[in-house]
Amino acid sequence: MKTYVKNSLKKCTVAMLLAVLALPAMKVEAKQITNTTDPSKVVVIDPSGQKTSSQKKEPIGPGAFKTVAETSSSEVGQTTGCADYDINLQIALKLQNILTDQGYTVVMTRESNDVEISNSGRAMIANTAGADVFVVISGKEQPGVSVVCSSDSNPYNCGNYSDGRLLSDSILGSVAQNTGTTTGNVQEVDNKAAINWCEAPTAIVEVGSVKNSEDEEKLTTDTYQQDMAQGIANGIDSYFTQK
Repeated sequence: MKTYVKNSLKKCTVAMLLAVLALPAMKVEAKQITNTTDPSKVVVIDPSGQKTSSQKKEPIGPGAFKTVAETSSSEVGQTTGCADYDINLQIALKLQNILTDQGYTVVMTRESNDVEISNSGRAMIANTAGADVFVVISGKEQPGVSVVCSSDSNPYNCGNYSDGRLLSDSILGSVAQNTGTTTGNVQEVDNKAAINWCEAPTAIVEVGSVKNSEDEEKLTTDTYQQDMAQGIANGIDSYFTQK
């Protein structure tokens, strides 16, 4: 009987020791699972323009001698009197809401028209925020929708071309599909300070011209602005899916 009790005690002791030894391994495994969660992507949105344009000049890129205007000039619709800088902001705010609901971390360069921020300053906001992508919502002189990115030979943000082109292609295709609007091509240029100063892949979405009556009619409606914002959001999703 004594021998049986001793054996039972030994078995219980061994079982307890094994259980205690197993606890640290279980905690480590739980921590490893938690750490594999991907952080949300950071999207910085820049509604191009502002109420008062600046006549000051700034370098077109880091270390450049060539200068360009600090802010984009604005256009006003003849029928509605709506300024493109305000339309850009309305679309950008709708895009912010969509992306936030989808789980992205969204940073806006401005949330009102009464600001004074240069194009390089907007790019620096994206750099400081650790942006995964920088999306500029802009008007244009010519009608229709197009997207602008850097060229492969851009001397200022080397290494961003492939991602910037993929982002631009993805957005342009999604906007065309979601709005039913005939779009132009992706344009590769190296004269945009917002692109040249930014360390993240950048796409400038040119949503149309308020000087064109057809574009003005669409761009001033809440429905079209929402469709445009959703198209841009879909393009951003597509970009990250393909990465």
